[in-house]
Amino acid sequence: MAQRTVDAHNHWYPKEYLDYLVSRGEDQSPYMRHDGGSHYRGYYKGVACAHIDRPGHYDLEARIKDLDASGLDTQLLSVTIPGPETLEPDQGVYWAKKCNDALKQATEAYPGRFYFLATLPWQVPDEAAKELERCHDMGCVGVQMFSNFNGEPVWLDKFHGIYALADKWELPMLVHPANPLTAEVMDTMKIPYQLWGYTLDTSMAVVSMIFQGLFDKFKKLTLVHGHLGGMVPYFVRRLADSYKGYGKEWGISDLSESPDETYRKRVYPDTTSFYLPAMKCCLEWVGPGQMCIGTDYAHRVGDPEGAIKAVKDLGDQAGLSPQEIDMILGANLEKLFKLPPMP
Repeated sequence: MAQRTVDAHNHWYPKEYLDYLVSRGEDQSPYMRHDGGSHYRGYYKGVACAHIDRPGHYDLEARIKDLDASGLDTQLLSVTIPGPETLEPDQGVYWAKKCNDALKQATEAYPGRFYFLATLPWQVPDEAAKELERCHDMGCVGVQMFSNFNGEPVWLDKFHGIYALADKWELPMLVHPANPLTAEVMDTMKIPYQLWGYTLDTSMAVVSMIFQGLFDKFKKLTLVHGHLGGMVPYFVRRLADSYKGYGKEWGISDLSESPDETYRKRVYPDTTSFYLPAMKCCLEWVGPGQMCIGTDYAHRVGDPEGAIKAVKDLGDQAGLSPQEIDMILGANLEKLFKLPPMP
């Protein structure tokens, strides 16, 4: 039997939420602009952070057709930026619940094709913890987290209650970019956030969680790191040397192991890059047991049609066995997210 293909990094906007963002108007942050037809643009603090080109970004029937054409069996759905965590606190709590209800309905409408990652109102940590409990009861398989929470670092104590629940229930977390902490720098340099702002921001988030001891505190916490691990796999020696040479000065010298080892054991880079030399570099470090498919469907930087071929090409060039290729295609995520067999 062929290995089920599983996509960890993809996004869906419940249509009701999309319509709400459009209704907010351009004097609000965030908001959506409808350009006509299936085209929308999402804005956060005046900057376009998301583009919707495919109906499958919000229409599940159209999405299934795209998945079938791409050979993708299962997706772990998540609501992307601008998400409810960027709204005013009361609206954020309300729309996180609405989005999770819609995500649950999607899994029921297409059993085995979709599972969902909990959308949380991170701007209200106590309410986020309550919502994660509700999502756990509804059958979520993981959590959508971001590289910062409205400009706040992800490692702050105020968020530990959420991580504690993810640790308790062994719910992996997908680390996705938010409006980057380096936004002002990127604005000055005229560099699209999607190039370096996003990948740097997720890298800082994951490494800071390691440096601040969250993986020592939460022993079963695991992450899927979007966009091929951001920048981390390409600075492995720098990561280890910075900790060894400067960790004491920064108050991070009492970790149980070198940060590069923690990353290699507890973080799963997805394949959203599709550039084979970079994929090979990442593979050489973490190995086939720590990589997984990410398509970034349905964003412009994604490639659902080429995702499976990219993994198979990687396997050919790296000399992977069929079993190792299957790990990346879906077996790793089946195990990590405890997915039941296809119906």
